[in-house]
Amino acid sequence: MIRAALKSKAIHGFHLSPDVKDRAMKETGWANGLRGIAAAFVVASHLTLCYARGLVPPCCGPDEATPRLFQRPVLRLVASGHSWVALFFILMGFVNSLKPLSMARAGQVDQALAKLAQSSFSRIFRLVLPAAVATVISWLVCNLGFYQISRSSDAFWLNVNTPDMSDSWTQAFKDLLTALQATWLFGPQNTYDQPQWAMVYLLQGSVMIISALSLTINMTPAWRCVVLFLLAIWSMNWSHIIGDPWAGICCFFGIILSEVSLTTIPSSLTQVSPVLTPVLGLIALVFMSFPGSYAESAAWSRGLKVFVIEKLGLEVDDAVDRFYGSIGGILLIFAVLISPHARWALSRKPLLWLGKVSFAIYLLHGLFMRTVFAWILHVGQSLVLTYQQTPEGAYYQDPRYPVPNSLRCALATIVLIICTGAASHVWNLKLEPIFAKTTTQLEQCVKGNYPKMAATNGSILPLRKD
Repeated sequence: MIRAALKSKAIHGFHLSPDVKDRAMKETGWANGLRGIAAAFVVASHLTLCYARGLVPPCCGPDEATPRLFQRPVLRLVASGHSWVALFFILMGFVNSLKPLSMARAGQVDQALAKLAQSSFSRIFRLVLPAAVATVISWLVCNLGFYQISRSSDAFWLNVNTPDMSDSWTQAFKDLLTALQATWLFGPQNTYDQPQWAMVYLLQGSVMIISALSLTINMTPAWRCVVLFLLAIWSMNWSHIIGDPWAGICCFFGIILSEVSLTTIPSSLTQVSPVLTPVLGLIALVFMSFPGSYAESAAWSRGLKVFVIEKLGLEVDDAVDRFYGSIGGILLIFAVLISPHARWALSRKPLLWLGKVSFAIYLLHGLFMRTVFAWILHVGQSLVLTYQQTPEGAYYQDPRYPVPNSLRCALATIVLIICTGAASHVWNLKLEPIFAKTTTQLEQCVKGNYPKMAATNGSILPLRKD
């Protein structure tokens, strides 16, 4: 009797009223929730590279015949940062095209084009300004010596991505200019904030989105989707040449998903979504679980790699992991798109807040990993000589702080989460309005709308009236 009552309560706990379902299918807040989850998993992947590198291969550790729990598909998403970055690109295409597409469908093509023209300028500075400020902060922290413990850590991500102090402040300013420039160039990376490797591709994706929408805004929705699909296929050639993370596929399919969301397709599939969404979601998460290295060590990832190379013609060097991450992300968003339950779940306040601060989390987590996280990780430890290997295969000894026990790692992780979350919240409250205001002023400036001086009747100095 009690068991039946609990079972009934559990079933009805997932039941949504018709009004809630209808509201969930109209709102787009779920995209923010999903973006927040993606940002959290990017941080998780970097933590994995610090103290759980054994999870990077899908199978198996030394003297182990079976994979560990978190090496298995879906669960290993904590180590699949590349797939969560792909979600940023897809959601960027989805969110940034919703308004122009809605206006085009309402016959407001001229207004849609004006909106795109405005977005093309503002989007650049809303990427450049925060990234530049984050780089300057990291540069200052580095050259004040706060990264030195992180630089000597044996935790892989910390050791590889922590720069040394510059020889002098003159050299430091030169290094800062180099880092600011490297963020927006293909190839070199920002040494003070490694996660900013994606910024140039986000900018590239923004240009792709605005260009594609400007090209297709006058078309019918059906033809617009056809052209966008062809652009996505064509972009695979660009990605192969410049080595981008399949930005074209992600961004163009993001626009297609946005177009689909404005049709009756999602609402018509809500009845089958309790079955279809879990199936599509599981396939998507398995694709997103594809490892960035050692794919041959597990049967499931080896099979996926062989398929995409032999059947689809991708080359080994074509970032197969990012390809599967992109396809998985597209499937995942479609699965959410047709499900009122998934939309509702992703629209809860904690996830909405996480999505709101997701960009700040992406920019700031590296700073706190190389300071507070590293300090707690290695407090009280002494440097230990460890054997390291050069790319040429030669061994050498290097003094490093060893990775501590699990309890210390857990404590450092908790403090990192608190610090990053708090700083990201303050960033959004204090700095984002400044970035928005600065962008608006720059936009008015390039339009020639300079602020008018108050009239003085030809007199600059005040006149005596006696």
